[in-house]
Amino acid sequence: MKSLFVIMLIVITSLTAGVVYSAVDNGGEVTIDQEEMTQVLSDYLNAESRQFPQVELRFKAVSLPDPFVVPQGRINHQIIPANPGVIGSRRLTLLTRVDGDIVSNQSIRVDLEAMAEVMVAKASMRRGTILTNDDVETIYTDISKVDEPIFADDQISGKQLKRSVRLGEPLEQNEVEFPPVIKRGEKVVINASSHGLQLTAAGKARDDGRPGEMIRVINSSSRKEVVCKVIAPGVVRVEF
Repeated sequence: MKSLFVIMLIVITSLTAGVVYSAVDNGGEVTIDQEEMTQVLSDYLNAESRQFPQVELRFKAVSLPDPFVVPQGRINHQIIPANPGVIGSRRLTLLTRVDGDIVSNQSIRVDLEAMAEVMVAKASMRRGTILTNDDVETIYTDISKVDEPIFADDQISGKQLKRSVRLGEPLEQNEVEFPPVIKRGEKVVINASSHGLQLTAAGKARDDGRPGEMIRVINSSSRKEVVCKVIAPGVVRVEF
């Protein structure tokens, strides 16, 4: 039985949990058929695609449940991905509410393809390698199994690999970082301000540090440990 209701209004809203549809039913009992479910999924994917302008999202395969019947009333559909984001999800949940009450919970198996131009390694590289633009290249590939892809080379230049990578492997944002500008055991200058006076002291770093990070420093004169903010190579500042 095909759907008998006329959609008077469709509102697509991006939410952490998914996308909500609102419809008004003018008839009696309503059947949500596979054609309707397909449209809900299509609109959901279109809404998600706007959050990933660099990525082309498309379903390679979808296993829809059988048609189901819901009572008369104001019908809302919500899609919830198994993962926090749709990319990488193999299962979606279709929640259907009537007048605010959940009346159906359907599981949908999907095979999602997420195509994008991303940065990959031009050669196998060891952990600790400082990257340059010559170390990477752009390829168009499926990133559905990549958590945090890197879309441009300006996101990797000068950064350090946190793990070894293989030839052709996509680089991820959580796998690269800028190298520390201060290393543990290095002598540093401690800057401090007090009542309008600028004070400096010599110290030794007890942690590696990057600009903006907080590290422990031993004051060479007092031998006391202080927590400082990394300002530049060899320079830290006491934060009061």
